[in-house]
Amino acid sequence: MAQAMPNQPKFLPRMANTSNSYVATASGNPFDVEEEDEIFSKHKMVLRVPTDCTGDLMHLTVSKNWLVCLLGSPERTTLLRFFLPRAIPPGEVALERYLSGSGYKITKIFLDHTGHHLVISVVPKSASAGLSADFLYVHSTESSTAQQLKVRRIEKFKDHEITAVAFNPYHGNETTTGPILLGTSRGLVFETELSPTSDSHTQRKQLYDLGLGRPKYPITGLRLLRVPNSSRYIVVVTSPECIYTFQETLKPEERTLQPIFAGYVNGVQEPHCEERKTDLTYSQLRFFAPPNSKYPKQWAWLCGAGIRVGELSIDASGSATLLGDTLISLDFEKAKHLSYEERRLNVPKAFVLTEYHAVLLYADHIRAVCLLNQELVYHEPLDEARVGKPLSIERDDITGSIYVYTVKAVFNLRVTNEERNVWRIYLDKGQYELATAHAAEVPEHLDLVLAQRADAAFSEGSYEVAADYYAETAKSFEEVCLKFMVLPDKRPIINYVKKRLSRLTTMPADMEAMEEEHATAIKALVVWLVDLYLIQINMPDQNEDWRQAWQSEYDEFMREPPILACTTRNSAAVQQLIAEHADPHNMAQFAIAIGDYEEVVEQQLKAERYAEALQTLGKQRDMQLYYKYAPVLMEKLPKPTIDALIAQGANLEVEKLVPTLIVIDTREQREQTIRYLEFAIYKLNTTNDAIHNFLLHLYAQHEPKLLMKYLEIQGRDESLVHYDIHYALKVCTDLDVKEACVFLQCILRMWISAVDLALKFDMKLAKETASRPTDSRMRRKLWLRIAYHDIKGTNDVKKALNLLKECDLLRIEDLLPFFSDFEKIDNFKEAICDALKDYNQRIQELQREMAETQEQSDRVGKELQQLREHKIRIDAQDTCSICEIMLPIRPFFAFICGHKFHSDCLEKQVMPLLNKERSRRLGILKQQLEAEMQTQSQVQSATAVTATATSATTSVDQQRKRSEIKTEIEDILASDCLYCSMFIETIDQPFVDDWEQVNVEWE
Repeated sequence: MAQAMPNQPKFLPRMANTSNSYVATASGNPFDVEEEDEIFSKHKMVLRVPTDCTGDLMHLTVSKNWLVCLLGSPERTTLLRFFLPRAIPPGEVALERYLSGSGYKITKIFLDHTGHHLVISVVPKSASAGLSADFLYVHSTESSTAQQLKVRRIEKFKDHEITAVAFNPYHGNETTTGPILLGTSRGLVFETELSPTSDSHTQRKQLYDLGLGRPKYPITGLRLLRVPNSSRYIVVVTSPECIYTFQETLKPEERTLQPIFAGYVNGVQEPHCEERKTDLTYSQLRFFAPPNSKYPKQWAWLCGAGIRVGELSIDASGSATLLGDTLISLDFEKAKHLSYEERRLNVPKAFVLTEYHAVLLYADHIRAVCLLNQELVYHEPLDEARVGKPLSIERDDITGSIYVYTVKAVFNLRVTNEERNVWRIYLDKGQYELATAHAAEVPEHLDLVLAQRADAAFSEGSYEVAADYYAETAKSFEEVCLKFMVLPDKRPIINYVKKRLSRLTTMPADMEAMEEEHATAIKALVVWLVDLYLIQINMPDQNEDWRQAWQSEYDEFMREPPILACTTRNSAAVQQLIAEHADPHNMAQFAIAIGDYEEVVEQQLKAERYAEALQTLGKQRDMQLYYKYAPVLMEKLPKPTIDALIAQGANLEVEKLVPTLIVIDTREQREQTIRYLEFAIYKLNTTNDAIHNFLLHLYAQHEPKLLMKYLEIQGRDESLVHYDIHYALKVCTDLDVKEACVFLQCILRMWISAVDLALKFDMKLAKETASRPTDSRMRRKLWLRIAYHDIKGTNDVKKALNLLKECDLLRIEDLLPFFSDFEKIDNFKEAICDALKDYNQRIQELQREMAETQEQSDRVGKELQQLREHKIRIDAQDTCSICEIMLPIRPFFAFICGHKFHSDCLEKQVMPLLNKERSRRLGILKQQLEAEMQTQSQVQSATAVTATATSATTSVDQQRKRSEIKTEIEDILASDCLYCSMFIETIDQPFVDDWEQVNVEWE
């Protein structure tokens, strides 16, 4: 059987043709070798195919884990399609009928990004065969159990050998390729779109001619790109010796790619072209993009000079596309003088690009070259006798997997952590930023990078930069400090120590012994930093800006929570250090920071720095210090001291500030004391009589006008004022504040004294005072004193007449005794006449009132007589106005208006109209009446045999009590007619008071 199938591929183990044939290893992993600890490791893939597939491997391509390969033998050419991650049956199709009986040969195959569209370029085996080049299009679909491959020849591209294809990842999907670009062996670029439909729908557009009529100018590479977040499209094309770029911004709705080349065809612009002379008959274009990314990060071109590597522009508005130009030399010049066999072994057949390496396939080995330093990092021999002739190397742009295939075997070239040594390369090249970024994951590597970067910065004189980097390394603290201590500038050493201190304060200390050592180290660094800062602050021969800058930084440093905690624990050492520097300002600041304000204030007062002492008081919250030091500060800084006291508001007890407030030796001190007392009274609403008395005394002595304002605000109610009235009166009397004395005497109801005092200096005030008593007799008495004072001895009739107008209690006869006996009566004629008229008018009013009263009395008498004679007639046929049942059958009420009601019917109607109080009272009366009735029946049964005088008296009392109860019940129920009065009074009341209860009842 082995001889019957001579062309069976040795790299594909035979498997039975059953329904359970799958395309992967039993474990589901196509790789059967465990990963080794190297950047690149070659692993043979074990693929299983149906037994009827024979021949050598001719071509292979991979995209999105779909592996497509061609197996060829003289009898048959088979296309196989595998899905690597999952074991599903392979897709299989025979191509010999499309090759016209082996008159064609397959030159290249191209697979799109989805893995569903395949282009197979075919050319005649010989020019004499009478055939022309074209290509096959294979569309693939799959289900969970099988795959379907549909092959179609594209007739519209006759005579064109397809050498490169640029699929469209932006418009293509699994059912159609979208607009794609095809490159030919004559340098032509076509646009077409392929789908499973018939060939008649396939369009062919020639977009550009790079060959310019040359019969042989193959396009070796073709790629369509779109700059991210834009509509700028880029086309990269390569020939054996040139690389071209075309670019244009397309409209979002535009699908055709023709506008990209329109400007170049019309001669408006020329394509960007870079030429490299070469003896090679081919070149290869490769791109690297991170997995699942549509826009590449790097490009590489294998040409006659070697491998050119660069980056792609992501600038949507820039003209440059291929950035950078690193050349990896492959010594092609030396290969010119070698024999064919030697040259075959020294010229790469193909290559692929990874992020940091170019992997090249030679005739007898695989080689990987680092893109950063062009060093060889991997070399793997290939024994052609054992594995077969190497054909090519491919990379899956979607997953990043690399595949090497020969005529007998397929290998996966696994890439493991290829960036592991990139940091070292960048470090050796002095590119520290990149080295730091790539070493960040490994602390040991990062430490080496930072240490070397710090050394370099120190050597260049960038000491502050060096200090920052040294602080991030594990380099000996003493060694670094010795480097910086010799420098005159202390900024680098301060920065370095601060960063090391920051690392210590954020580092956890687990064990107790380590915690103690940890705290000691922090203390040492903090004390050293304080010393360094104070040296800079107090550096002689430096200007104020220098000191202020260092002082600000020092203040910020001392406010940091870890530093404050450390200095608080070690306050004695820090205070001693500051004292050695003779820096009182920072000594005070430190004392404030640790809360030792009393010591600070003491020192500031001794140094007569009163303003600073007051500021220190304002920064703390111990009110006792205000009581202690405010008297001293009041002597020196009255206004700022009072401002500070007012700022504390209700936090201070005003009574305890009296020793401060009695410091009133100067006018400013007195004014500020008054200001604070006003604040305490009007803002803090203090009611302490000592504070009020103090302010009143100051007002009486220095501000009489403000005293009257204060007294008016306090009011005239003796029980509501907050000062001692008798003390106030004594003070005002001693200081001769007459107006205030009058005010206070009025409060004490010393009316006569108040009026007599007011008459001495202010007649208007005397009159106002005389009008204040509520007793008319006292008012008349006071006005008579005013009249006596105003008239006696002057005989001024005009004044007397004005007094009569001002006080209605005075009469002309009251004032006549104050005039002399010889005063002419003619002067009082008008006043006397007015008095007589007034008396006459009052007599007439009294007579009219008496007449009206007599008339009303007569009318009431008549109405009472009519009521005595009024009677209501009740007929036997009369009915109740409510129930319309005969009235006499039950107790009833009859009203003057004519309405009649049974007592029980009336009660039912009246009860809802009563308020709660009257309703409750009615219920109580009914209970009392019922109790009286029961008591009467019991008494009657007990006295039925013997009747005594006592029982008779008791019966009379009970009857009287029942009568009173009935009368009160009748007053509640029948005080007014239900229809004529009660209903009318309640017409504005709602029918329902409690709608919620009504809703519940209705439900």
